[in-house]
Amino acid sequence: MNDSIQRAPVLQPMTVQNSRGDIESGPMPDANPGRAARASRNAGQFLSDLAGGAKQGMKTASGGLQSAGNLAWDGLKTGGSYTADKMTVVGKAGWQGTKYVGNKSWQGAKVAGKAGWEETKHSAVTLGKFASAPLQNKAWGALGGHALQQMVTCGLPTLMREEAFIEAYNMMLPHLAEKHPAAAVGLQVAVSLANIAAHSRIREPRLARDPQNNAVAVRGQFGLSPDQAAVMQRDKPQQWQSMVDKHQRDSQRVTGQQVAAELMNIGMSVAGALTGNSGLTARVLSTQLRNVLYAVTRESLQATGSMVASRDGKPSHGVSDDHMRTNGAWYTLNTLAMGMLQDGLIQKALPQGYSVSGPEIRDAAGQRLSGKELHQMGALVSAIRAACNTVIETGDAFLGKHYDAKRAGDSQKFSPSLPMKDYGRLLDHSIARLSWNNIANASTLAAQQVLNAATKGNISPLLSSLFNNGGTAAAFGLTYKMVNQIYQAHSKVRGAVAAAENGPANITAAGQPNPAADVRGQQTLSAPPQSQQPSGSSAAGNSGQQPASGTV
Repeated sequence: MNDSIQRAPVLQPMTVQNSRGDIESGPMPDANPGRAARASRNAGQFLSDLAGGAKQGMKTASGGLQSAGNLAWDGLKTGGSYTADKMTVVGKAGWQGTKYVGNKSWQGAKVAGKAGWEETKHSAVTLGKFASAPLQNKAWGALGGHALQQMVTCGLPTLMREEAFIEAYNMMLPHLAEKHPAAAVGLQVAVSLANIAAHSRIREPRLARDPQNNAVAVRGQFGLSPDQAAVMQRDKPQQWQSMVDKHQRDSQRVTGQQVAAELMNIGMSVAGALTGNSGLTARVLSTQLRNVLYAVTRESLQATGSMVASRDGKPSHGVSDDHMRTNGAWYTLNTLAMGMLQDGLIQKALPQGYSVSGPEIRDAAGQRLSGKELHQMGALVSAIRAACNTVIETGDAFLGKHYDAKRAGDSQKFSPSLPMKDYGRLLDHSIARLSWNNIANASTLAAQQVLNAATKGNISPLLSSLFNNGGTAAAFGLTYKMVNQIYQAHSKVRGAVAAAENGPANITAAGQPNPAADVRGQQTLSAPPQSQQPSGSSAAGNSGQQPASGTV
């Protein structure tokens, strides 16, 4: 683009000054010698005066320069001295400021260091006390008892469910989901409706059997003794009513999360059938069957045997609201840690190049296993999952019983027994457990589908494992307190109903269950109702490896 503005040319001088300038040269001299002599004499006088003036000018200039130099030197000396003095002052002030800041910084560092050290010591002492709690309470035997009990009541059901999970998936995929996808979806709908009906038709009515109009259920949920509940009803009726309302909401939320889980399960089953992803349809259905099997076998064994009891036999009333939050935090962290450990152990145990995603095991060529090799690798994967889940549940059972007994001024001890009672828990406790497992499995599997679609399956095994196990831990952790408190409510209601049915001798004058009878009813449980988590073996997958076909 051209510049349309015309620039003015640089002005050039029209003439060049010469030595004469524009001074007139005057008339031409004549040839008269007298005039020439006079001109010569005048010129000589002029030059003589000029020389004298120059000498006088030089003297004057020299004197002026000397005076100016002296003045300048004096000024420089004065300015230098002034500047040096000021620099000295500034330097001293700067040094004093630096020393002050340094001293304050050192004092602050010492204070911070002391505070940090005291806080660190306090944290270390607290952690040490917590870690040594079994020793202080002489509860190492109880910890061993919990480990033995969870090996039976958690480890065996986990092993059975994972074997069934793997075998059912690999049978249904080619024979049902691929050949008859509509039938697979129909079966999924039937299972989902049955799960929802179990809450509205069985679990909720059983909780409503409370002979004291929800009073037993409420104090059971929040770990209150009968006396504490009576005082609160009398002195703080608004707080008590708030707890009653929360109890009812939590029970409804347990049912609500089952409904939400089944909507996700049906949606994923239909999506798998419509998109030709038969593996997703089979995965959802096999996960449902797996959770039902686990809930039934775990609660049956919990009612059959016990390895731990209270040391002094004092009546306890459940884990408090605050301690339940603590248990939930520990459970969440342990679930994440054991899930990551489980994935690593499975990858180390399998042959090089093999991968696992939930119930699907593939060889180094990306082909699904079948026949004898599937059974062998499936048993190996199931055993590792069972071991990790047992570790999680052992810690959770010990902490739950520890807080329960501590509030009653008691402790726990190793005490094997076969009560073979309280099988009624299969009709409420196992149904609540099914809701907990299904919402965690369904939400994690749905999130996995979104991740696979977003990344097109291009994600590292480590990131996939972290995402899956993090999602599983979050799903169980966020609902831990609510579900486990509903467990406690059901447990107390079962005890109160049993006491009422056994006769008036088991009812106090206040119309409440006799504490002794309540203890007998609760001795069938080695600890407050136990929680469960698939320990990374949820629908989110276990190795973090995604199948080559995109089926999860």
